[in-house]
Amino acid sequence: MAELTAPDRRVGLVTGAGRGIGRAIAHRLASAGAAVVVQDLDEEVAAAVAGEIVAAGGAAATAAGSVADPAVTDAMVEVAEREFGGLDFLINNAGLTHDRTLHRMSDADWDLVVDVVLRGTFNACRSAARLLRVPRGTVPDHHRKVVNIASINGVYGVAGNANYSAAKAGVIGLTKSLAREWGPQHINVNAIAPGYIEGTRLTRARADGDTMGMPEDVIPLVVSKIPIGRAGTPDDVADLAAFLCSPQSDYLTGQTIELHGGLEIISIA
Repeated sequence: MAELTAPDRRVGLVTGAGRGIGRAIAHRLASAGAAVVVQDLDEEVAAAVAGEIVAAGGAAATAAGSVADPAVTDAMVEVAEREFGGLDFLINNAGLTHDRTLHRMSDADWDLVVDVVLRGTFNACRSAARLLRVPRGTVPDHHRKVVNIASINGVYGVAGNANYSAAKAGVIGLTKSLAREWGPQHINVNAIAPGYIEGTRLTRARADGDTMGMPEDVIPLVVSKIPIGRAGTPDDVADLAAFLCSPQSDYLTGQTIELHGGLEIISIA
C-alpha cells in the first residue's frame, strides 16, 4: 500500500465518504497516515465513518451537505483548514444515478445528476484551490493531489444512463483541463474510471421505486462478463486512489485510469 508519511501529517478530504467507495478511500488514506475530512450528504453516516477512523487510531473530522451547493464545498474545505491546518489531497467521489431512457428523462432527472456529479466536482475543486495552490514563484515541498472518481460510463457510455454518462465524461474533461492548469503548481490531477464495483448504492440490486442501483437480473450477467473473473470492490478503488495520492505518482497527471477488470461496457438496458 502506498504510504503518505511526512514530517507533518498530510490532510485528505473525501466527498461522498459515508458509504461504499468513498468510505473505503477515507479508511485507506487514514491507514496510510493522513488525517481525513469525511464528507457526505448524510451527516450521520459521515460521523460514523470518522468515528471508525478515530477508533482505529487515526485522525478524522466531518462535513455534510450536497456538493452541488458551493457553500457546502467552501465549508468542507474550511473544516480541513480549521481542524488540520490545510489540505493535501482532494478526492471527489460524491455521486448518484437517476436512470431513464433519454426520451423519458425529465429536466429534473438531468439536472440532479449533472449538478451533483459534475458541478459538485467543479465546486469542490474551486473551493479547495486556495489551500492546494501556492503563491506564484514558490516551490512546494510536496505535490498536492486531486483524484476525481469518474466511471467507465463516462468513457464508453451506457444506454438509459445519459445523464450520468455525460456528467462523468465532463468530470474526465475537467480532470484533463485542471491537470494542465494546476501542473505548474505541482498539483497532480487524475481520474479513476471504475467499472462494476460491488458494495455500493449505485451497483446494488434496485428495489421497486428506487432511482439508484441496477436491475437485479442484470448483476450476475455483468459479473460473468468480467475477464478478471470477479467484481471489483471499493478497496480496489481505494488502493488506486492511495497510490495517486502518494509521492510515487508525482509524475502522473491528466490521466483517466480505467479500473474494471477488463469489462469496458456495462449494459443495463
